[in-house]
Amino acid sequence: MEAESRITGVTLYAGGARVRRATTIAIAASEARVRVIGLPITMLDDTLRIEADGDAIVASAHVGLDAPAPDVAAGEDGPELRAGRQRVALADAEIERIDAALAILAAAPIALPGPDDEPPPAWSAIVETRRTLVALRAARELALRDQVAAARHEADEARRALAAAIDRDRRASSARPARLHELRKHVELELDLTGGTGSATVYLEYQVAAARWSPSYVARFDGARVAFELRAMVAQDTGEDWAGVALRLSTAEPERFGALPELAAQRIGRRQTEPPRRGFRAPPTGAAALYLDYLRAFPEPDARRIGLGRIAAASAPAPRFEPLLDSIAGSAPMLPPAPAPLMASAARPGDARRRMTGPMKTVMMSAPEEMAKVAAPVALEGMASFAQSLALPPAPEPPAPAARLDYANLRMAPPGSPDRGTLVPAPQDPRSDALAGEVAMAVARVVALTLPVGFVSEWPHAYDYAFATDGAVDVRSDGAWHSIAVTATTGSATLRHVAVPREQADVFRIATLTNPLAGPLLPGPIDVYDRGTFLVTSEVEHTPPGARVDIGLGVDPQVKLSRNTEFREETTGVLRGGLRLHHAIRIDVDNRSERAIELEVRERLPVTRDGDDDVAVVIGRIEPAWERVTPDASRPHEPVLRGGYRWRLPVPAGATCALRAAYEVRIAGKHELVGGNRRES
Repeated sequence: MEAESRITGVTLYAGGARVRRATTIAIAASEARVRVIGLPITMLDDTLRIEADGDAIVASAHVGLDAPAPDVAAGEDGPELRAGRQRVALADAEIERIDAALAILAAAPIALPGPDDEPPPAWSAIVETRRTLVALRAARELALRDQVAAARHEADEARRALAAAIDRDRRASSARPARLHELRKHVELELDLTGGTGSATVYLEYQVAAARWSPSYVARFDGARVAFELRAMVAQDTGEDWAGVALRLSTAEPERFGALPELAAQRIGRRQTEPPRRGFRAPPTGAAALYLDYLRAFPEPDARRIGLGRIAAASAPAPRFEPLLDSIAGSAPMLPPAPAPLMASAARPGDARRRMTGPMKTVMMSAPEEMAKVAAPVALEGMASFAQSLALPPAPEPPAPAARLDYANLRMAPPGSPDRGTLVPAPQDPRSDALAGEVAMAVARVVALTLPVGFVSEWPHAYDYAFATDGAVDVRSDGAWHSIAVTATTGSATLRHVAVPREQADVFRIATLTNPLAGPLLPGPIDVYDRGTFLVTSEVEHTPPGARVDIGLGVDPQVKLSRNTEFREETTGVLRGGLRLHHAIRIDVDNRSERAIELEVRERLPVTRDGDDDVAVVIGRIEPAWERVTPDASRPHEPVLRGGYRWRLPVPAGATCALRAAYEVRIAGKHELVGGNRRES
């Protein structure tokens, strides 16, 4: 039976997404196989996960492709396209009808009397009749030409409307239902019922690669309160629309491998090497009985002779070796027993098959399981002695193929295969190459999208977190950016003004707030509003939960300041060989706004090199007192400013104040400052 599924949730990563679907199935014991259809071709088969709730459990699952023959051409278009094409067809038919009427009218001549006809009783009546007929014909032709002009106009309008509908259908989404000649995927499930009948809810999770997202923020200030919003730019071209789904935006890397650490035993004494990890998985208990029915139905008369025939076909030895091979095979049961380590290694069928090489491997893979248990160690020892007696180099042990570790794509070999009883790679669908190319094109379209200014596509992966949307969202599969609202919260902010008059005569507003989200703030742009008025688009750096966030609000034009300096040079010492450079700084602040502000004015003084005793910087009178700028422990990434000081003071509304600072630079006479002694200008 077939079942449809619906998307219940999507976890979106910086590159790729994980989609979760759900379907409820009412099943009976006779319908234990269910095919879930309608899955996109961009689904990565190896990432499929299945859960089941209810009266059944999932015994096995298989992903397949569907591509029915293109025997039906109708019904592939949507209602809008069908209506548009019907309108164009009707307009063309109307033009053909009117053109045919005009052709008939032009081919119908006005009847004239013949030469042998008797003269009519009155020529005036004939002339009047002809005049009426000509007028009627002209009126009819004029009406038809008006109709054909209107029909051609209608046909042009219909074609333009159809072209617009085709363009909308092409641009709207790549998630249209798969047409009858296109590839699509399905998952075939085999369910085990706990009772005779029942229902079960099956959840499918799979990963797609053609999707990405980037964060952005909105801060709306209203005095000391701030409404903080997290938004995201989302793009996906997975072949299915995410309509009304719960979206989770994750900072993790889905392709990043993370293994659970294993705690090894700690022993006191001699150091012990760790056992090597192996990807081989031993066959389950009772695997030898899988083909007993096949062996009973198709008995082999002499397993050893059949095996020897396969040896000759597989290895094709020289004619002089055939008697030796027959003698070895005939005398195999009478050979001396193998050493203990070899017997131990042959106890596991999987290990014995891996250790055997050359012709005997073909014997052991083709003979029944009962013969393999007896003849494996003996034949292996016999072949080793035979190769040594002929002075032939032993065949190297073949490495285990990488496909053996891909458990999701392994299948049990069929009964007629030489590898029966073992897992072999599943045969590849010939349509998989075309499917892989189409998926690669979808991924390339999404990767090639250009982010808006200020957005970033990468961020530090110190730890992973997923932001869940407050409600259901819609994201169309059109390979374009979509801005969606993720979550919103409120908090309190502290507004302060910062100025660096030494570099620029502007006062900047900075809002400081604690990260209001439960997760980290990723790098991205932030739109700032003050009482409903847009101020500026700023940037947010990577901020952990609970850390401080500084948001720049731009220049405050209502706060003015000016910086003036004074400089004088004085000689010192007994021989007047030293210099003393006096510097004085005055900063005037004028708050012309209607609100009191907290102002921080930053200043920097010269610093000496470590160990330089010939130069000294002496700080003089400071009004009001300032403080040294020290590194912020919560922001270790910020550079340390040497010689930095700052004033912090409140400035009432409409008030002015002055800041003063003085310092001296004392240098020996044999030195001079690079660029001149005058520091302030």
